[in-house]
Amino acid sequence: MHISRLEVHQVRNLKQVAIDLHSAANVVYGINGSGKTSFLEALHLLGRGKSFRHRDLRLVINHDASDLIVSAKVERQSPPRTHQLGVKRTRNGHFMARMDGENLQSAVQLAAIIPLQLIDAHSFNLLEGGPLQRRQFLDWGVFHVEPSYTDLWRRFQKTLKQRNQLLRHGRMDEDSLRIWTAELIPLSEAITKYRQEYLIGLADHVAAVAEKFDGLGLLSVEYYRGWRDDCSLSEVMTGDVARDKLVGTTSHGAQKADLKIKVDGILASDSLSRGQIKLLVYALKLAQATYYRSKMGESCLFLLDDLPAELDHRHRRQVIDCLYDLDCQFFVTGVDKHDFDGLVRENAHKMFYVEHGAMVAS
Repeated sequence: MHISRLEVHQVRNLKQVAIDLHSAANVVYGINGSGKTSFLEALHLLGRGKSFRHRDLRLVINHDASDLIVSAKVERQSPPRTHQLGVKRTRNGHFMARMDGENLQSAVQLAAIIPLQLIDAHSFNLLEGGPLQRRQFLDWGVFHVEPSYTDLWRRFQKTLKQRNQLLRHGRMDEDSLRIWTAELIPLSEAITKYRQEYLIGLADHVAAVAEKFDGLGLLSVEYYRGWRDDCSLSEVMTGDVARDKLVGTTSHGAQKADLKIKVDGILASDSLSRGQIKLLVYALKLAQATYYRSKMGESCLFLLDDLPAELDHRHRRQVIDCLYDLDCQFFVTGVDKHDFDGLVRENAHKMFYVEHGAMVAS
């Protein structure tokens, strides 16, 4: 999958942009504040229906405009076909997404059409942040290879919310609590099963990608399912009732899962330097993309914000070589185009210069 043409209207300082893209590398460079990250943000809006910089999309719409529009010509490989995809967000909160003239019902459909991997300064919270970031990493992978996972995850979240609301209610209905608990347990177990199966499939790809990067040892990913290994979830939740009532939330289950990411048997967050942690995040995201391609026959689309600021030249080369080997389309930003000398391959890239929100091929 790749985007052959992109049009951006009123996304921050990008008032009117229309460009033809390369199916492999697209380098976007310019001084800070010129619109490089806004360009990646527009692509993220197209693939996710939201910004990765702000939850309030009114801040993303150009201050002189009432709405923003991002549209693209999307080329798929399996089977070969071309789609016209577009999203529109208005300042009053209205959202519209269309493909080939038909309305899409949700941003979830966008994510299925464009499997998007973003790596920016916040991505390194995958190792240094809390369990939520690692669950999101895991669920991204499962969602893209298991079509039924989205509906299961939604039902799980809805049931968990109902149970937690009941726990926080002052005068609790014990029968209702038992009903919601009985409904939640199989959903939590099903989520766990999908996640565990995904990690088994991902493991070989993680090891293979890690070997391509200097400075990383033997990489492994372990899964904590959210409750003890020696008990069933039903047993654990039966024993948790008094505690759950006290704290007003469900103490165990898939919503408490976490990943232990280790290098040479030691937690990566405890043993690696800041530079090595950055490299490891790239390796994990690339491993996900490799697994996705092996399962689905399509490639992911990568957004790499300010790559030269995150990795040294040698590791930038290793990352970009992996992206080329994946045969995927990627967008990478930087201040100076010479930071990419010797990295992008001849006749397999385009370069775009950004200044004051205007983009030109260079």
